[in-house]
Amino acid sequence: MSFGTKELSAKIIHDTAYAGCRFPIGAVCCGAWVQLCVLDKENICSAAELIFYSDSFEAAHNMQYENGRWAAKFEAPTEPSACFYVFKLNIDGNTFWLSASKRPHYGEVLGSRGEGFRLTVYKPDFETPSWFRKSVMYQIFPDRFSRDESDTAKRGIKAHTKAGRSIKYHENWEDAVGWKPNCEDGYYFPLDFFGGTLKGIIEKLPYLKSLGIGVIYLNPIFEAASNHRYDTGDYHKIDPVLGSNEDFISLCKSADDYGIKLILDGVFSHTGADSIYFDKYSRYGSVGAYSGGEDSPYCDWFCFGKNRDDYKSWWNFKNLPEVDENNPSWQEYIISGENSVIKTWLKSGAFGWRLDVADELPDEVLELIRKSAKEQNTNSVIIGEVWEDAVLKTSYNKRRNYALGYSLDSVMNYPFKNAVIDFLCGRASAFSLSSVLLEQRLNYPLPFYYSLMNLLGSHDTERIRTALASKMSPHGLTREQQAHFIVSDVQDAHGARMQKLAAALCYCLPGVPCIYYGDEIGMGGMRDPFCRAAFSEGKRPLSDYYRLLGEIRNANDCLKTGAVSILAPDADVIAILRATFDNKDVFKESCVNGVLLCVINRSRYKKSFVLDLYSENSGFSQSELEKLIALSLEKGSALIGNSEDIVVNEGTALICIEAESCEIYWLKPGE
Repeated sequence: MSFGTKELSAKIIHDTAYAGCRFPIGAVCCGAWVQLCVLDKENICSAAELIFYSDSFEAAHNMQYENGRWAAKFEAPTEPSACFYVFKLNIDGNTFWLSASKRPHYGEVLGSRGEGFRLTVYKPDFETPSWFRKSVMYQIFPDRFSRDESDTAKRGIKAHTKAGRSIKYHENWEDAVGWKPNCEDGYYFPLDFFGGTLKGIIEKLPYLKSLGIGVIYLNPIFEAASNHRYDTGDYHKIDPVLGSNEDFISLCKSADDYGIKLILDGVFSHTGADSIYFDKYSRYGSVGAYSGGEDSPYCDWFCFGKNRDDYKSWWNFKNLPEVDENNPSWQEYIISGENSVIKTWLKSGAFGWRLDVADELPDEVLELIRKSAKEQNTNSVIIGEVWEDAVLKTSYNKRRNYALGYSLDSVMNYPFKNAVIDFLCGRASAFSLSSVLLEQRLNYPLPFYYSLMNLLGSHDTERIRTALASKMSPHGLTREQQAHFIVSDVQDAHGARMQKLAAALCYCLPGVPCIYYGDEIGMGGMRDPFCRAAFSEGKRPLSDYYRLLGEIRNANDCLKTGAVSILAPDADVIAILRATFDNKDVFKESCVNGVLLCVINRSRYKKSFVLDLYSENSGFSQSELEKLIALSLEKGSALIGNSEDIVVNEGTALICIEAESCEIYWLKPGE
């Protein structure tokens, strides 16, 4: 008997999404029992061994052969970690390895040890706020969302001008954003303001409620020299252009009346050079580390070299001096003190923090922030700005513990955004998209997975409409080229159709769907600062469509915290099946039973196909699949898309879907 590795890969199988190969599928708690199996129906292997490892250990487990498969059962480690495993096989006296392939949850047989399959082990007490994972989020760049009728913003502009700052105020809300060099060093500094205010946001709360919004994420609102306010001047003071501390309390109370909570942007790895803490320009009474020297209470927060102008700054931006996060005084002021920044704003009505550049804050500091926030409000949420896989992420030569139950409840789901855009722009197939989505289901702990901030764009990326309309990356373009980039009417029409599909995916997958302000009304724009224009309607607004998606999600528990199955019946078609059973969701919380199916066709052609709803390796656990089968589904009625019912017969559904369209069906069991 002699086989090549390609032939062996077809006969010796491990699929991490299939309960017959791995039980349970998905991430596991510390100490949980795990069974890993290799399917070998022809008994080709004479022996098999499981090699289980992490960054800090490696262990071997002998496997036993029974009923056509090799199996090993063991307890997960007692310490949370990103773990991996491969299978060492003996075939005809030769050693082969069953390792992870380019289709990550499938294996392939190799002549040498390859990449390991993933198994995430997390803290058994890891919990995330139930209210958050059931919400729809709206991100607001405060200066650009809504003015109010008072003179709040103009008074704030005068206050900044009086302090000696060069400020430009746009009287015309429709003005283009500033982008040209405006500093002595030849660079652009974001000093142009449009005058959005906190009172303006209060006036827009009915509109946000109509979209089904349950949580607002605000970009920085504390006093700062720039319009983006990532150069914090005073953490304890609302920027005067936006209003006052009292205005913030009013915003929280008004939002609460609409069932909406607020999350703030915490920029803690650095301050502004123009701040009370550094005070490079002596605008704060010379109390800062730069102006006050050793007499400053903040002196030890910063790292100076041989002279005052030689200081450590964030990515060498001298207007952003970097802090020492391990300094006890800094930690007391920002995190742990009774009147710390973290606690003060939670006391004022906020319900959490999004942490800017989380990978530049040590794990211990992130843990301290989360601990302090939960002490103040157990229902507060901590979200990290993380652009990569939150389990695999490495920074400063260390694997980070973002998703393991220590430091974060959630992250900004940029891998989701990138995968969806690549699919809808034709750069990746539905099979590739389904792999990315299923990988997140399999590798993220359940509390973390259902809390992911599922965004399609942000203040740091091009607008979703522009990304889908242009089908190009702006990374190679200069600011001038981005400023003059024109999306044609034909392109915008296509982008609007694709945006509807992207939004449907966002609302139908586990996680918290997030709208970047203005996306719902068709705003476009390249990267910063062009994605930060004043809130104004584009050519093809989609507000009614987003309202409908919000209504469907908020009315159906299965879309919030139900089980998920991710299907790709065609290279152009992705389908998401969501379900709740026994009046319990995946967290065993009470809910209303339901089964919804979302089908998306990106192609320019109508598609007809048979969809297998009983797929064994698409995200449902074995028990969830058994409960789905027991429902004996018979038909589906359209909530979005085709008005005709679909017929379901023994788990298969005949789907006919129009070109570039989305259909969402409510699936009904037999009577």
